[in-house]
Amino acid sequence: MRFADINHSILALLVPATIVEAQSCSLPSSYRWTSTSVLAEPKSGWASLKDFSSTMYLGKHLVYASNNINGNYGSMNFGLFSDWSQMSSASQNPMNQGTVAPTIFYFKPKNIWVLAYQWGATAFSYKTSTDPTNANGWSSAQPLFSGSISGSGTGPIDQTLIGDDTNMYIFFAGDNGKIYRASMPIGNFPGSFGSSYQTIMSDTQANLFEAVQVYTVKGATGNAKYLMIVEAMGAQGRYFRSFTAGSLNGSWAPQAATESKPFAGKANSGATWTNDISHGDLVRPDPDQTMTIDPCNLQLLYQGRNPSSGGNYNLLPYRPGILTLQNPVRNDAAPPTGCATIRYWQCGESGFTGYTVYELGSTCIVSNEWYSQCL
Repeated sequence: MRFADINHSILALLVPATIVEAQSCSLPSSYRWTSTSVLAEPKSGWASLKDFSSTMYLGKHLVYASNNINGNYGSMNFGLFSDWSQMSSASQNPMNQGTVAPTIFYFKPKNIWVLAYQWGATAFSYKTSTDPTNANGWSSAQPLFSGSISGSGTGPIDQTLIGDDTNMYIFFAGDNGKIYRASMPIGNFPGSFGSSYQTIMSDTQANLFEAVQVYTVKGATGNAKYLMIVEAMGAQGRYFRSFTAGSLNGSWAPQAATESKPFAGKANSGATWTNDISHGDLVRPDPDQTMTIDPCNLQLLYQGRNPSSGGNYNLLPYRPGILTLQNPVRNDAAPPTGCATIRYWQCGESGFTGYTVYELGSTCIVSNEWYSQCL
């Protein structure tokens, strides 16, 4: 038997104490994705599935969304599923009351699930539940934000929420080239942000259109601790621009913010069935209010449509797809004197995602595109 063939679990017992385990990744400066095909078709009678909010519950995907029936918006959730390939067979559960453009998360300080949405009795509203899988088990609606904005044909639209140690924040758009923000002490949440807000970003309508989302980047510090994505209108379809900040109440700097080099769009999505990379949500492994994403395993649940479709926007045949990041920047890259795995183990190939620990004094020897070994 060759040493390289010895069971990895036995080899692990022989690893010297100097091995350092993989820790984290950083956001890349430019993004490269692969895309699935359409993940699910709408229930009979529904024109579209769109405006996704996605997190995890009991180790499975929990997804809420908007639907459209004869030009009228409604709301739904999917039954839990373990893998994106199972989304097509997951139940599609209509909601008795609309919660359009939803944001779902678990508010850990008070042990309650929150579902925020637009077009209720106030500009933004919310409901709470202890069972987020039950589409019709939410509380009665409560006011989340009651303000109005000028220069907008839609009014406040596409809210998202996020918290740090001391405050909860709401960010929203207006289809008018502006992004808005309001905040409250975290101890007052769930509750209303009132009617006051700040305009924190201004650009053309096309560059800052809608579908703003804000996340905490796992392991990040400094000016890249938080990530914002905003949907833009481009010459080749809808796409997302990204911005970063060091605090939720601070200013935001462009990161991947052009149509030719976007956060996600036709230029880098890898999608062949859609030009639009539109309203969606980065998959959050932890459902809590920090909205934390893992840049080592970044996925975007988005809405796309057949490029030949057209007509009434409300009837466009949007469907779900998933982008998976192909170029995470690993902070645990092996030092020049080490190999990114245990000696004699495989350390690389095209698309290799295996062990990422170090044994100093070894080198990753490339045999060919498909196999490299630590020697």
